[in-house]
Amino acid sequence: MAVYTDITDNDLQQFLAHYDLGALHAFSPVTAGINNTNYLLETETGRYILTLVEDFSPGREALPYITAFTDRLRTAGLPCPEVISDTDGNRISQLAGKPALILSFLDGTEPKPVCAAHCRALGETLAKMHRAGEHFALTRPNPWSVPALLKKRSFYLDCAEKFEKNLSAELAMQFDFLEQNWPEYELPEGNIHADLFPDNTLFDGETLTGVIDFYLSGYDTLAYDLAICVNAWCFDAGGRPDIEKCAALLGSYHAAYPLDKQVLDALPVLHRGAALRFLLSRLAEYFDRPDGALVTPHDPREYLEKLRWHSTNDIRNLTGELP
Repeated sequence: MAVYTDITDNDLQQFLAHYDLGALHAFSPVTAGINNTNYLLETETGRYILTLVEDFSPGREALPYITAFTDRLRTAGLPCPEVISDTDGNRISQLAGKPALILSFLDGTEPKPVCAAHCRALGETLAKMHRAGEHFALTRPNPWSVPALLKKRSFYLDCAEKFEKNLSAELAMQFDFLEQNWPEYELPEGNIHADLFPDNTLFDGETLTGVIDFYLSGYDTLAYDLAICVNAWCFDAGGRPDIEKCAALLGSYHAAYPLDKQVLDALPVLHRGAALRFLLSRLAEYFDRPDGALVTPHDPREYLEKLRWHSTNDIRNLTGELP
């Protein structure tokens, strides 16, 4: 979430006239996140999230898939937001020249600090999401898949060199390794969240109450989604893993959706690719963001250190609960 597009009270009042949400009491920008503009709405009937999908958002062309996938997960009992329909039955509208959605507000807060119990709950929920997404009729290729990133190698290496001298040479070796070792088409695939960081979840204590922000979701290797989560939840900002958190997340996922030997053997490469993926997107956003946007870019160094750890260590050594 972020704020790129300003809206006026008059614009919002006219927009909400097409919804049965009652009178608008207040609205305020939500400044966390990166890809879209979000506002918290307070109306006569409750609280909602208004999302304006920006031109550069990777979810803009896939909103029918994203809303349908969220519906699928909600139907399966997962705590995902409902996309609210207007009085004509439309769930994707227009505001300030942008596609706009109103989402139900989910109670809970981002887990801070993340503990092993949060990781255990997340692993179980991720496994349920992967099962719920099986045989889903719609499909969307993951826009941030590792094979897709490999095709933009020159762009990312240019960003790396601008960020830190000689970093491009280090990342070129990472590209070479993944190009030769990425297990594309060899592992179970399905619909994944692809961006399930702690700030895209809500908790009440140690109970997971919400999973949000599906704009990067798509079809990819299921265990790649798991690797993204382990990197995001089980490592500190300095790139050091927490054994208890790793075991909790991977162990709870495995208990709900068993990982076979082929997947387990691929985990080191998947985690390395997942670390590179977020390093590259952070390098890109560091140099390419709209002027004046109310958004704070993520620090690429965090994922550079995670990538370096995975390049010399095996994640399986930290997961005693797995076979």
